[in-house]
Amino acid sequence: VETTGMRPEDGHAVVELAGQRVRGREVLGTFDYIVNPGRAVDPEAAAIHGITDAVIAAEGHPLIEVIPAFVLFAEGATLVAHNIRFDLGFLNHHLKQLGLPPMPNPLLDTIEFAKQKRVVVASYSLGYLAKHFQIPQPTAHRALADVEVTRELLWKLLEIQK
Repeated sequence: VETTGMRPEDGHAVVELAGQRVRGREVLGTFDYIVNPGRAVDPEAAAIHGITDAVIAAEGHPLIEVIPAFVLFAEGATLVAHNIRFDLGFLNHHLKQLGLPPMPNPLLDTIEFAKQKRVVVASYSLGYLAKHFQIPQPTAHRALADVEVTRELLWKLLEIQK
């Protein structure tokens, strides 16, 4: 998830939503959309992820279509994300706005999983963990690129014997 700002309670919204369905190491499908949040992107957020109002005007899909489509895409899967509370906070906020129930999926946060595996790093940010495990991170703070790095991180963490 990339957003217009930090908190949905402050009126911020999703501007990019991506995910991949995987089984083992096989990618079964990819979901990746620029989302029209119905509001301007804060300059601070645009500076982080590079998604501007112009990008949204050219490529944005309506939030009312993308969020339910993602729920269908993720149906029956465990949701894995880095700092999943942030992503889920936005998704569930938008689902509530649309009169839909929250995401029912089981959750796995790679931050917590890295801590459980006793990975020692200066920071549990995705960038630090990617560097620690030598995972290429071509574009930070873009939804699909972060999904791909998180997927690789999950595989590295699963290889660690506790």
